[in-house]
Amino acid sequence: MSGQLPVRNTKVAVARAGRFRRDERGAALLLATVFMLTLLSVVAVAVDFGQAMVLKQKLHNAADAAALAVGSRLNLTEAEANSLAQSFIKANYPDLALGTLSQFTVAPTPQGYNVRVAASLPTTFLRVLGTQSLEIAVTSEVSRDLRKLEVVLALDNTGSMTTNDRITKLKSAATQLVNILFDEADVSPHVKIGLVPFSGAVNLGPGALGKGWIDEIGASVLNREDIALLPAMPSLMQLFSSMSNISWGGCVRARLGGHDILDTPPSLASPDTLFAPYFAPDEEGNAVASPSSNSYLNGPGTNPLLYALQSLTAQQIANGNGPNFNCVQRPIQPLTDTRQTITDAIDAMQPRGSTVIPEGLAWAWRVISPGLPYDNGAPYGDKTVTKVVILLSDGRNQVERGGPYNSFYSAYGFANKGHLGPTDGSQSRQVLNAKTAALCNNIKADKDGDPSTDDIYVYTIALEINTGNAAIDAETKSLLEACATPAARCPGQQCFYDTPSGNELGQVFSKIAIGLAGLRVAK
Repeated sequence: MSGQLPVRNTKVAVARAGRFRRDERGAALLLATVFMLTLLSVVAVAVDFGQAMVLKQKLHNAADAAALAVGSRLNLTEAEANSLAQSFIKANYPDLALGTLSQFTVAPTPQGYNVRVAASLPTTFLRVLGTQSLEIAVTSEVSRDLRKLEVVLALDNTGSMTTNDRITKLKSAATQLVNILFDEADVSPHVKIGLVPFSGAVNLGPGALGKGWIDEIGASVLNREDIALLPAMPSLMQLFSSMSNISWGGCVRARLGGHDILDTPPSLASPDTLFAPYFAPDEEGNAVASPSSNSYLNGPGTNPLLYALQSLTAQQIANGNGPNFNCVQRPIQPLTDTRQTITDAIDAMQPRGSTVIPEGLAWAWRVISPGLPYDNGAPYGDKTVTKVVILLSDGRNQVERGGPYNSFYSAYGFANKGHLGPTDGSQSRQVLNAKTAALCNNIKADKDGDPSTDDIYVYTIALEINTGNAAIDAETKSLLEACATPAARCPGQQCFYDTPSGNELGQVFSKIAIGLAGLRVAK
């Protein structure tokens, strides 16, 4: 038996060794524990760093807003720049936001400002690794591209602009745009701004006479459309001259032959390219008994001698009606580089009359154009100049009216003469809308042979449009939106604004001005 014992012991040892190799439960538990700890550490780090990325984006937004704010103004003192930047940082990164704002600096650069913002983020899981907080810092640099700007404001001056004091809010907002673009300069080497107030027609002012733009001799058939002029008095301007108690208000008719939606230079050789004086004829009825109409003569109003008989007309014309009925009061202000000149023109606007959007838009184009009648705009091929038209209206195209004339008198005369589609006036709004759309396309069309750049940017603003007809309101807003330069090509990435409240006009004009000023964030 003693000979068998070593063999038996050997077998037992081998069996126990086999069981030891197969019993892996302890090792597996150890590996699982290590794996879970590693996974939890990765998750913990991911959570804290995820919070850090959110914080960094918030800081970027705050820094960009602050840099744009201080960059939109020149000649700020160091204290003013810091105060302004701080207000924008707090607005975009409130005290209760993720992390704690720890530092910000504002440093001027040759063409703008550099803003640095830092914040501290307390950690949640990284504390076990000894990291109590993460420090996040971002910078935003904004530089001003001192491009030259030519901007024309085509602003609705119709009677409805008195509603909710829209005209006052518009004056304030437009002046704000002027001040941003001019910076601190009274006379700018970089900016010219013009103004085209419009209602039923556009006023060129007495300065337009004698330049060959106005049909002063009766060459255009529009001189004889509504008034039976005498052979010795062949033009409406001569008729105005014969009247001692009223003078030409400065408005003109829309041109015939398709020139109303074109920038064709006026030429006596082509009478239809001239601008006929605006003369609203005396309408049927008695001046006293029919005060709501434009009846201002004691007679049918077709004989020019009646206009010259001042004893009959003086009292009636003085009541506000007369040949300048529905003519906007404030004349065009051509492009000017002087701040006070344009702000005075804006402040002088007075609302009255009905809405003819295409005339306002057409004259904005003519003011910014390099050709006649206003020829102080830069050539379209000048790449150092950005041209902009800003159109604002608070209502639809509207001259509709019953009675024998089928519309109010406007730059297109009476509807019964056929210039607005059917002579019954039933399609006048649609015709004016079509003219507006065609003008928008003509203004935005390539003019210098380089379709990769916009020769004229068009901004449009629909202000509190609420006529009581939802379909027509939507139609008008759609018209204005389609007129605007597409957002992808627009400075500031937005060229159409649907402004439901006049109180928002200041923000809209400021946003447009900052985009036009050429601000760009350069991180």
